[in-house]
Amino acid sequence: MQTDCNHDFQFRDRGDEIRVYPLSFAEFYEVYEGDKRGAWQDYYTYGGMPYLATLSSHEEKGKYLKDLFERTYIKDVIDRNKIKNDTEVLDVLLDVLASSVGSLTNPSKLAKTFKSERQISIGSETIDKYIGYFEDSFLIRKAIRYDVKGRKYIGTPAKYYYSDMGLRNARLEFRQMEETHIMENIIYNDLIRRGLNVDVGVVEYTGFF
Repeated sequence: MQTDCNHDFQFRDRGDEIRVYPLSFAEFYEVYEGDKRGAWQDYYTYGGMPYLATLSSHEEKGKYLKDLFERTYIKDVIDRNKIKNDTEVLDVLLDVLASSVGSLTNPSKLAKTFKSERQISIGSETIDKYIGYFEDSFLIRKAIRYDVKGRKYIGTPAKYYYSDMGLRNARLEFRQMEETHIMENIIYNDLIRRGLNVDVGVVEYTGFF
């Protein structure tokens, strides 16, 4: 007598998502050998990926971050969403978002940037879809505008922040290292890590001169 003992079990709605963030500055400083100012400079340059602690030179850290960006994040976006023909658009969009950290923008404005600066025609709906892919891969996050006085959300524009500054900086070949914008991104990430919801506040006022 032969008995078939193969069973197919499906456990729907029983999964837990465990999100692991890059190191915060406080965590980074715990393993850093040196003064706090030097630690801050390294952190806002290379970010908080733990493996970086085993690397010493700028070249090693830069190569690691670029490889991580390409082989993990971009590959995940392309494979999971079955993208075949728009890889150039993805690359340009990631560069533009990296350059505009801390600045208000929206898909329509980004579409105009593609047209004027890169001579690429692409619809705002497609850009919005691709940004959604980046958010799903935990590469970037969006902070939407909130009218503090009117207590309401404003549809567009928004700010986009990279989940790790090292990835952002490596994407731009470590150019555009404006410390104020980088600090804003790092503070945003730290607040999100603490479980807070972060919006971009807007307060309208009338000035007297």
